[in-house]
Amino acid sequence: MERDLFDGLAHFIAVARRGGFTAAAEALNISPAATSKAIQMLEARYQAKLFQRTTRSVQLTEAGKALFQRLDRAALEIEDALQDFTASQSTPSGTLKLTVPHAVVGFAIEPVIARFVADYPNVAIDLSVNDAFVDLTAEGYDAGVRLGKAIDKDMIAVRLLPQARWVVVASPEYLNKAGRPACIEDLQQHDAILFRFPGSKTTYTWEFDQNGKTVRVRMPPKIVVDNHAAAVRLAKRGLGLVFAFDREVADEVEREELEIMFKGQIATDDGIFLYFPASMQSQPKLRAFIDTANSLARQGAEPAR
Repeated sequence: MERDLFDGLAHFIAVARRGGFTAAAEALNISPAATSKAIQMLEARYQAKLFQRTTRSVQLTEAGKALFQRLDRAALEIEDALQDFTASQSTPSGTLKLTVPHAVVGFAIEPVIARFVADYPNVAIDLSVNDAFVDLTAEGYDAGVRLGKAIDKDMIAVRLLPQARWVVVASPEYLNKAGRPACIEDLQQHDAILFRFPGSKTTYTWEFDQNGKTVRVRMPPKIVVDNHAAAVRLAKRGLGLVFAFDREVADEVEREELEIMFKGQIATDDGIFLYFPASMQSQPKLRAFIDTANSLARQGAEPAR
């Protein structure tokens, strides 16, 4: 396509719509002389007379009328397209693609999504529940959810929930069989169901708060899984101890399917965050999602169970 294909067309349409060079120049915010020169260059390029000029009026020629009829329809479609585009930049729309770990999706994200889709029906949600570390940009995600310490420094992070509280849980069946660990040192005598990040060769280290100091315990693995929900299910079957978020196992504890140990003795994490590249922060759909999450946090909304 020629670089100058559209040169002069805006001037031509403006003159034809307004019936004169002065009015067209005012609409285009240029001088009448510049408008007249643009038309002259357009006529010269296509070797066709577009306007009949007199001292009293400016009229389209027959060729000019034919061209204007087609260009005016196209110009109106372009104007509508640009208006829609502008509106889409200020109104949340499109698809919001998120990646969220299994452990937090139920209490950190599902309540936000429920409110968000009700308030913003023009936005679709594409949710990947995935415990692997994800390159948001490379894999086309708008945002992800992770613990603060797991987020790269070049990402923008918005807090979704305050400090994440961990617990050690096991089923009554397991505790009746193996005994209840009375102190951290007893843990080495127990079976553990350990979590390993997908793609990683290392398992998650359990951290405890002992007299103001963080004590890290590397448990001997009885079972290793790369899915938090699977670890909780295995614990309910009496296969060992699990290190989990308190909210992640709240239902199981309430139904007495799991029991909490070392409550108040486990180091808290720095919170659960929505994170995204700086280039994404101006997206209306993402801003609306953040506003929804903040609104629920201010209201003290609890996750739906």
